[in-house]
Amino acid sequence: MRSIRVFFKVFLLWILIGIISKVAFLLINHDMLGESSFYQQLPVLWYGLRLDIAIAGYLTLLPGLLLIIKLWCHHHVMHVLWRGYFVLAAFLSALAYTANIGLYQYWGFPLDDTSLLYIRTSPADALASMAWWQLLAAVTAITIVTIAICRCMPALPHESTLRIRKRAAVSVLLLVLTASLLLPIRGGVGTGTNHTGSVYFSENIRLNHAAVNPVFSFVEAVVHHEEIGNRYRFMDEDEAASRFRKMSYTALRQQVSSTPRRPHVILIVLESFSDTLMRVKGVTPNLLRLADEGMYFSRFYSNSFRTDRALVSIHSGFPAQPTMSVMDMPRRSTSLPSIAGTLAKHGYQTTFYYGGDINYSNMRSYFMGTGFQEVVSETDFPVRLHTGKWGVADGPVFNRVLEDIKGEQTAGPFFRSIMTSSSHEPFDVPDYNKIKNSPVLNAFSYADACLGKFIDGLKALPCWKNTLVAIVPDHLGAWPDNADNYLTWRYKIPFIITGGAAGVKGSFDVIGSQIDIAATLLAMLGIDHRDFVYSKDLLDEAAPHFAFFTFPDAMGLVNDSSSIVYDNVSGRTIMANGHDTDSLEHDAKAYLQILYDDLDKR
Repeated sequence: MRSIRVFFKVFLLWILIGIISKVAFLLINHDMLGESSFYQQLPVLWYGLRLDIAIAGYLTLLPGLLLIIKLWCHHHVMHVLWRGYFVLAAFLSALAYTANIGLYQYWGFPLDDTSLLYIRTSPADALASMAWWQLLAAVTAITIVTIAICRCMPALPHESTLRIRKRAAVSVLLLVLTASLLLPIRGGVGTGTNHTGSVYFSENIRLNHAAVNPVFSFVEAVVHHEEIGNRYRFMDEDEAASRFRKMSYTALRQQVSSTPRRPHVILIVLESFSDTLMRVKGVTPNLLRLADEGMYFSRFYSNSFRTDRALVSIHSGFPAQPTMSVMDMPRRSTSLPSIAGTLAKHGYQTTFYYGGDINYSNMRSYFMGTGFQEVVSETDFPVRLHTGKWGVADGPVFNRVLEDIKGEQTAGPFFRSIMTSSSHEPFDVPDYNKIKNSPVLNAFSYADACLGKFIDGLKALPCWKNTLVAIVPDHLGAWPDNADNYLTWRYKIPFIITGGAAGVKGSFDVIGSQIDIAATLLAMLGIDHRDFVYSKDLLDEAAPHFAFFTFPDAMGLVNDSSSIVYDNVSGRTIMANGHDTDSLEHDAKAYLQILYDDLDKR
């Protein structure tokens, strides 16, 4: 009967490992759990047990079958398979549990396939956010946990001396036990099955996250990744379409001149800047100066929490998705409209600049596939300028753009889009030490200084009087620490339009988001923007103005009078402020449903 004992031991050990991982999560991430007491955190272990048992069921299936086979086959290869399976399972589990604990401090949600998107497209850049000691600590932790799990797992028992009748009885019992694992895997015999939201129990969303088994949430995200057409079905199609029609507006405003303008256009995407950061004294003097000199949109929001989502929102006017990145799907991403593609049809020369690896997260396929005629990345710079983990720092990138503009030989207009990177972890900026007590703020200060120098350089060129410059961050990054994903200020960012061709200046309090940049810029040029069905001209009073944003697996909607944040996993509103928030919630659901209908058809 040793086989039966080993079966139960394996099953219970996997459950215990899940529980221990939650204790480690609570201890290491305790600063992010708010004011929750020990007694409020304790239920994390109880409610999270459901998914721990489910994963234990998955991981015990193969050992159960091997135990049955071992009763009848005594070849040494069985021991090799047994040990090999547990080494692999231990390593993958250690990787998931360790990554979940470490990444939560940066991302604020349980492990899903988001990390896989970046590792798959560019492993080097995926690790670039980590300092050497963080990488060493992660490798060490994964190794220690893997070894610990392997040492706890029992050896394959020897029961070759059992009589045939007894072996048959044990085999049948093991088969029944192995088959019964489908119950905890599924989540019982009821109509509902296990999913990440099954363990949510608290008003504190971070405690709910702590209860999630990261192996389960990762597998769930991977399995459901491509089920686009079946995701987010909140209401019937007619109601969703009716609500969406009230939220969209693509007409060219009447105030626009009938004679199209063709100024040069420069779009600058600042890594990790935010409205909150601008209020930190002495860090962003140039951004503040530019806000005073140009058109400053003070109630502006990012559409997501990651750069790849933001780049699509900004350039294509296409909303970000909660659990996937359309940029990682070249067939779909290259079907999107874009500012570059539209301007190229009107005679613009289009170039995208990035100091890092342009293959990261399928950036090259997206930009080249949506209208950029040229892409300049780290391979286009001398090796001596590759001074950071993300490649070339902002200063040399801006210098390259200036030199290219000075050397421009064509008579036609140009569109330059620039993605900065120096204000990203690990904040390794070259020869800049203005803020000595904070490497994070020092990196932002460096990026701001590079931006100011670039704009001053542009002003010295003859083309400045015929140039529009749009400046926007991709998302709030590392400042402040532990930003709460479920609060709207987390997504508030500045948007500035300046340049000699801007014409007006001042502060605008209209609500908008990154998806509105396309329609606004094109309208300023007198160019039809009806292909950008989600984008609204911020300067058009007839357009509905609101901000929609997403993060795993939730969404938010902000308008002039109200705001909501809705969690798709638990199926409830986490935050609601203002009037008629029920209707606002339904608008958000309709918007997301239409978005996924659109994606499914591409």
